Amino acid sequence: MSLSRVATAPKAGMRLVAVIPMRASSTVATTPATGEEQPGYFQKIALRFKGIPLPSETHAPKSLFDDIGKQFVPPEPLPKVPKDYKEHPERDLVNYPYPERPTFEPKTRLLMVPDSWCTPFHKITGTSGPYLFYGGLFAFLLNKELWVFEEQGHMLVGWIIFYLLVKNGFGYKIDQSLYKAYQERVDYFKNLIKEDLKEAVEFRKNSAAETDALKAVQENFPTIFKENMALQLEATYRKNVDTVATELKRRLDYLQETEATKQRFERDLLLKLISEGVQKQIETNQGDIKDAYLDNCISQLKNLSTSS
Repeated sequence: MSLSRVATAPKAGMRLVAVIPMRASSTVATTPATGEEQPGYFQKIALRFKGIPLPSETHAPKSLFDDIGKQFVPPEPLPKVPKDYKEHPERDLVNYPYPERPTFEPKTRLLMVPDSWCTPFHKITGTSGPYLFYGGLFAFLLNKELWVFEEQGHMLVGWIIFYLLVKNGFGYKIDQSLYKAYQERVDYFKNLIKEDLKEAVEFRKNSAAETDALKAVQENFPTIFKENMALQLEATYRKNVDTVATELKRRLDYLQETEATKQRFERDLLLKLISEGVQKQIETNQGDIKDAYLDNCISQLKNLSTSS
């Protein structure tokens, strides 16, 4: 299977990719089940570099070089500082305005030379003037040994190439990740501001409710004062009534207990006097009380016997 049936013709910058699959064209395998030819190992590498899906794949794979030379365009413009914002009252915004972060990087020539360095020459020397000027200046400095290019000067060229590779190969992903981190940081501070505003709104609502309640109290203060006084008088009256009732009950209980004790004492004393007097009469047998008592007992026994 030839390469022309799998991929398009290689471009000028893809000579290595075009040569490798031609060497591997002899390694094409055939699937016994379907009869379709499968690309070889080097052809798979070439297809991966070009971003072309393999016969067994339904979607095109993510190529390593898809982002090369692409410029990241933010979906939303970066926020700017308000024109009337001042961190201090004496800030001079006319002569010293706040610097603005550009949305896109400045235009460059030869991958790294700023276009602003070359534009001023156009009116005098034309389009080729900047290149001749900077090339002649570089040759003059080297010729007169004003800039000594030592044996380690190739490191400068290496760093320039490294910068160009990183900028053009990974600049898109770096800008995308930095923009994402920046947006997350902005959202974090926005959430903080929303929480502070929410607390401020709740504080204002509570303050308004307290103010309304205070106004209502002030308007109805005489009525409230009278009702409070009436409640206090009622509570005092009930307390006094309870105190008087308790004191009266205590005194009545005291008088009742005193009368009961007096009656008990008189009864005990009378019983004692009577028992002692009777006992004394019996012991002295005054008026033949013993014989009379015995005769009375005998007569009562007789009555009991006859009645039974």
